[in-house]
Amino acid sequence: MKRTYSILAAALIAVLGYAQENAENFVNGAAPFYNVDKDSLALDGFDPTEYFINNRAILGSMEHQYEHKGIIYHFVSKKNKSLFKENPEKYLPEFGGYCAYGIGMLSSAGGGSPGKYPVNPKTFKIIDNKLYLFYDDKGYNFLNVWEKDELQNLKRAHQRWKTLYGVN
Repeated sequence: MKRTYSILAAALIAVLGYAQENAENFVNGAAPFYNVDKDSLALDGFDPTEYFINNRAILGSMEHQYEHKGIIYHFVSKKNKSLFKENPEKYLPEFGGYCAYGIGMLSSAGGGSPGKYPVNPKTFKIIDNKLYLFYDDKGYNFLNVWEKDELQNLKRAHQRWKTLYGVN
């Protein structure tokens, strides 16, 4: 019995050490869980359903606004708003709407560290019916980097998000 507790304690210490190490290397970890503006608007007003319906990023309208869990979403039509209301989890971006590559990126000698980076809502990819958004500004397009090793980047991002927040 004593040996079982010792093994469990050692395993717990190892897991906590791994989580702490990953959290310490994660810049701006104190940023909110969701990537929203000062008015709690998600996706800079882009319609989350259009990514899936027509594989495009298009601005929604305040006329078709809906609040889900304190976050505001805009839609291009009443129909899209209804689709979202029926199943919001289907349309929500992964990683709280932060850059997927930024969440899972490896630390580099050039100063890049994993973290919650802003996104360009027009730079996105649907993978296994999930929406992933990417930073794309000032000559840096993280989607291009992501696609060079998409499987590993996807795996690392999900592992890190789960370590930090206990959810995928």
